[in-house]
Amino acid sequence: MLLRSTYATTPVLLTLLALGACGKGHDGYESLVQTIGPEGGTIEGEAGSPFEGVRIVVPPGALDEPTDIAVERVDEGGQDLPDTALACGPMFDLQPSGLVLHEPAEVTLPFDAEVVHDELRLPEEVKVWVEGDGGWGRELPIDTTGSSVSVLLDSFAVVAAGVNPAEDVASFSFTPNARFTDCMARYPGDPSRPPRVDALVVSGDGAETMWLYGNDLKPGIAFDLFTVERSSLDATAQPVADFPGFGFSWYQADLEADRRGRVYQVIRTILLNEPFGLVDDATDGFPPTRTFHAGFWFNDPEDAAACGFDPSQPTPFNGEQQAGPLAMITLPDAVTGLGPLCTDPESCTE
Repeated sequence: MLLRSTYATTPVLLTLLALGACGKGHDGYESLVQTIGPEGGTIEGEAGSPFEGVRIVVPPGALDEPTDIAVERVDEGGQDLPDTALACGPMFDLQPSGLVLHEPAEVTLPFDAEVVHDELRLPEEVKVWVEGDGGWGRELPIDTTGSSVSVLLDSFAVVAAGVNPAEDVASFSFTPNARFTDCMARYPGDPSRPPRVDALVVSGDGAETMWLYGNDLKPGIAFDLFTVERSSLDATAQPVADFPGFGFSWYQADLEADRRGRVYQVIRTILLNEPFGLVDDATDGFPPTRTFHAGFWFNDPEDAAACGFDPSQPTPFNGEQQAGPLAMITLPDAVTGLGPLCTDPESCTE
């Protein structure tokens, strides 16, 4: 259990509080301390200190009288977040513990972007966990940068930046439409450097995040990404005989290769196990239809003309419904026949 510090009103401590200076906390770290009155004020950690990135803005009217505000680092191992959270920054004790404010304070905490990345999360998914009488609660951010998260708190407690752990992970590669490979390749005709796009999909926190990474694509070429009901390729990457069409399709994102032929895109939506579309119309509807495949199409029909595509016969797979042919698509599983966006076949077929 965390031991809370108490503050004696010695002349030295009063001087530190008045100056917003630092003293030693109960865990050996320095304490960030300052007196803030009814007019409000800000307490902020200095660069290079154990409190770099910490900022507390107490608005006018939040306090009735001058109050000694302190921030202490909680020693590693002294307190754990709940199992539903992964810490991505230091833990801090805001004191006086339990102090109730008439107006909420804006509290900003630092986090380690590398930890967030290693946990397969995004900076905007970082939240703040707050220890209350009933245990840990979670506050959603009002602002997030690449290294800090801000929340509004109406009382002081132990706080820490963290993320929810990933619940499910899927990784897969897109298979090129062989007929049009040279038209999207940075190195046409070179089988040692084919165009490639890989995907990593991570679930949790109410939606999935898809990271797309592409290499050796034609610089500047643009594509349109869709999730679709069916793949035009079988599990061995061969064209499906008598292919009936891609079925229900959702427009998800635009992709564009940079000057080095690379693609990087991040998408947040519902992707794993549960994606579906339907038309709820009594006269012309159809039931929920799952979309467990993903593919992308040439945005400009002219980009595929050199490979035999007729630009006068565009496909509907872009925002203007004037796209080129399929460029790459996912393959079905050889056993289940389902696309890679299904990671739980039992639930996908219910």
